[in-house]
Amino acid sequence: VKGRHGRPVMSGVQLKAVQDLQAQLTKVMEELDHKVFRPQQKAAFQCSIKCTDLRGPQEEMHACLAKCGEPIQRHEAAVMGELQEFQHRVQRCVQQCQDKQATTQDQGKFDKCVSECAVFYQKELASLKPQLMKKR
Repeated sequence: VKGRHGRPVMSGVQLKAVQDLQAQLTKVMEELDHKVFRPQQKAAFQCSIKCTDLRGPQEEMHACLAKCGEPIQRHEAAVMGELQEFQHRVQRCVQQCQDKQATTQDQGKFDKCVSECAVFYQKELASLKPQLMKKR
């Protein structure tokens, strides 16, 4: 079954697998926010408060403030980069399914292929999670 743009349409089974992957990704992001980013943000704010006690020139205070925010900025950038790469890998897998669908016109095989992508990347996300959670 093809949609408006000539691409295959997802069936219920396939959609469930993709939704499960999305739910898992959302859960990882929420856990990152609560267990890693918020504590890092708190530390950055506490550090920034100390910067206002400096008696030196204003430039010194601004440099101190910038330094306080560096750890969380670095970690967020690294996590976002890793998640973008993860998303690209998922998209490439689904694209391969679409390419196969274009030649076989078999909706069942397409559904199975996309479901397999989603299940595979659920496992990949589970193994990627500890790396994302590391404080950098």
